Amino acid sequence: ILLDDQELETLCPEVPEADRSRLLPYCLYGFRWAIEVIFYEQKTFWSFGKYMVRSKNGIESYVNFLAIAYSCVQLLPFKQERYAHLKEESSQVKKQLIGMAIQQEVFFYTFVLSIENRIKSLAILKAYERWAEEKHSF
Repeated sequence: ILLDDQELETLCPEVPEADRSRLLPYCLYGFRWAIEVIFYEQKTFWSFGKYMVRSKNGIESYVNFLAIAYSCVQLLPFKQERYAHLKEESSQVKKQLIGMAIQQEVFFYTFVLSIENRIKSLAILKAYERWAEEKHSF
């Protein structure tokens, strides 16, 4: 790989200048290793290890969805103050705590929605009863 000195310094800033050309493959592998860690976490902690798709579109959709979800969970502690305590936590802990928060939100939303539906139903029944009483009283 032919790179000038500035490019080598950008890719391998921690390597002594004299060794950069020789150790470039190791520096580049460092980028690859970061990707491997992401895939490992997605398969292990996010339960996508046995997820299988057979079409090109399915694979692309899966990878895109997983990358977006993973990125959102990783960035959430830096964007929302209430999750700031998760900045230093592992991916497994982040996924578990955020998953529990989502479950609580879904439960609360479903609970409130069912109560609202009951209240609306009661209001409709009361309105009907009033209407029926008024109709019979004439």
